[in-house]
Amino acid sequence: MPDTAVLPRTGYTLRRDRCVIELSLRVLGIPLLRRRLTATDGHWTPGAALAVTLRSPEVVCTAEEVAEHPLVIDGRVAGRAVRLRGDVRHRDEHSLVVWAAGPVLPARRKPRRGRVARFVAGRRLHAEIAIEFVR
Repeated sequence: MPDTAVLPRTGYTLRRDRCVIELSLRVLGIPLLRRRLTATDGHWTPGAALAVTLRSPEVVCTAEEVAEHPLVIDGRVAGRAVRLRGDVRHRDEHSLVVWAAGPVLPARRKPRRGRVARFVAGRRLHAEIAIEFVR
């Protein structure tokens, strides 16, 4: 038996087919624009770092420390500050499912092209995630 066989397995890997990340622009609580993002990779060690890489290589959601009770993710999405709150919805010996939602603060820099892109960049967005992580 190799030495690594007795080490505890603490980290989880994102399951791509069971991951939903949605950003929306809301006016008076009503979603005006919605966009679902596709994750290509991710991992989470409870009590430590969380990272989810989205389809564009420059878009990464990261958080240095993630509290579990309640689940709080303070991090960045595409250079914008984000604070998501939620909970661990399911946990067993092989997987866990997390759900969280919260605001994504406006971008510091607005894009140079596109009226809609400039409009969205200057607004607070609503982010919602539901992700299954597996060992």
